[in-house]
Amino acid sequence: MKKQILSLALALFLGSAVCMAQDNRGERPDMSKRIEQMVTDLELNEAQAKEFKAAMEEMRPSRSNSGERPSREEMEKKRNEADAKIKKILTDEQYKKYQSMRVQRGQGRNR
Repeated sequence: MKKQILSLALALFLGSAVCMAQDNRGERPDMSKRIEQMVTDLELNEAQAKEFKAAMEEMRPSRSNSGERPSREEMEKKRNEADAKIKKILTDEQYKKYQSMRVQRGQGRNR
């Protein structure tokens, strides 16, 4: 009887651990939190932060009325335009740091 209760408790524990491990799977991190973290890490002043946030929002993909995602070319064009705006907003040192942050974020995404 004790073995059955112990094995049942162990099965429930393992099952709950698996459920908790998969809780955030498939969800994308909140973009506004990531942008705020970048503002902090880049040490932007208020004016820079406002313009930076606006440029980052422009980079977000927008779906058409049919719910279809934009093409790769459209996304690349948006990304390049936003990157040009960001380069104008940031100092040279901040921009170098921003680029290294993008590379690190990209590497983490490929795992």
